[in-house]
Parts: sequence; structure tokens; C-alpha cells
Amino acid sequence: MAKSKGSPNIIIIKKVDGGHAAHHGGSWKVAYADFVTAMMAFFLLMWLIAALKPQQKESLAIVFKDIKGNPTEIKQGVSPMSFIPKDAKIGVAEMNLSEKDKLKYEVALLVKELLAKDKDLQSNSGISSDNAGVLMQVSNAVMFAPNSAVLKPEAAMLLNGVTDILLAQKVDLVIRGHTDDTETGNGLYPSKWELSAARAAACLRYILGKGNGAIAATRMRAAGYADSRPQVPVFDDTSRAANRRVEFYYHSPETETW
Repeated sequence: MAKSKGSPNIIIIKKVDGGHAAHHGGSWKVAYADFVTAMMAFFLLMWLIAALKPQQKESLAIVFKDIKGNPTEIKQGVSPMSFIPKDAKIGVAEMNLSEKDKLKYEVALLVKELLAKDKDLQSNSGISSDNAGVLMQVSNAVMFAPNSAVLKPEAAMLLNGVTDILLAQKVDLVIRGHTDDTETGNGLYPSKWELSAARAAACLRYILGKGNGAIAATRMRAAGYADSRPQVPVFDDTSRAANRRVEFYYHSPETETW
């Protein structure tokens, strides 16, 4: 159809929306959600700290300081109670603890002091606590050679310290021997069970001898667990070395435990 003269020209302009670049997407929503979550956790922490009593704040603060007042590394799975320094401003009597908890507190202090005496011992040991007592774990690198139940000379310092704790505190002691999954005992023991039990018995025998009759044999027990309670999953020689250990479990005489 011919356009009549005098008719206005119709101009059509099309605008193409380029959209957002592909790399933008909705990633900002994820980042914003993370930010909101972090802020919520922060303000919740601030609220919890504000709700603490001054005495509780002091107790919490000293957990993260060593005897010299420097920050100290707290190992995974270790109770903070075990790391409170002996010269803390708050005494045991001021912490309003039960008699059972006071005993655990005092034993934990002594164990911490014992492990602090030697750097090699520190790097091959750990402390934890539960409702019944205080547990000190020591790698066999300090105590025994692989496949052996003969105490190393360097084990004497540790066992002397264990003896001193038994002499100073009214606690009983369970000694638990553990092997890795490959130890055989070099033909001296029928199985890993006998090897682990022999290691625990060697420690018990040393402590009783060092106590020179001052520690009743009824206060101590020795048990062997072979490789039935691994500390970490077995992947390589490093994990096997972590599973070769001796545990010293201090507990009140009223608690029957193995």
C-alpha cells in the first residue's frame, strides 16, 4: 500500500536488554547469608559473655594463658580445666566447686606441671577430663619401643611424676596399655592383648616400687586393650604411632572404672 503524502513517519526503536553477566548470578545472596549468619553468631557470643558473672569471666580468661601469662595452645578434645595454671588468681576454694571437682582440678594442675617439665613429653602427650576423673595419654615414643614392653630410660621422669601425684592426692589410678594393629610382640607375647597388658603392668610395677610401700596396691589397676580402642583411624605409620600409647586415668576411690 502506498504511503499517503503528509502521513507522519513512524520510527520504532528496539532496546535489547543485555542482562547481567553470567558470573554475577545469585552468588551475592550466598555471601550476604554468610555475613548475616556470622553477625548473628557474633552478637550471640557477645550476649553470652555479657551474661557471665565476673568470677566466671576470670576463670575463662586464665584458661587461655600459661603460667607466664602467654597464650597457650589448647589441644583438640582436651578439657580447659586441665590447663588452668597453678598460680591463677582464683583459688580452688573461691571457684565454688564440689569436693569431687576440686579433686579433679588439683590433679589436673599436677598433671599439667608434670608434662610441662619436658618438651618431648609435651609433644607426645595430652590431658582430658570427664565426670569421673582426669586422663593423661602418653605416646609409646616416650614409654616403649615398638613390639616391646621394656620401659625406656626416659620413661622414668614421667612415672616418677605419676608416683608423686598418687602420693599427694587421694585418687586411684588405672593404667591402660594400647598397641597398634601391626604389633606382634616379637614372639615374646602370644598376641597384642598380652603385649598391651604387659606395658600397663610394667608401669604399675615401677610406680609401686618407687612408692616404696606408701601406695597401696589396691589403689591401682593395669589393663590391656590391644588395638581395640584406636585413638585415630589407621591410615599410615603416623596414625599407628598415635595409637601406640599408655593412658593414666586418675579417679576418685568411690568410682569403679577401667
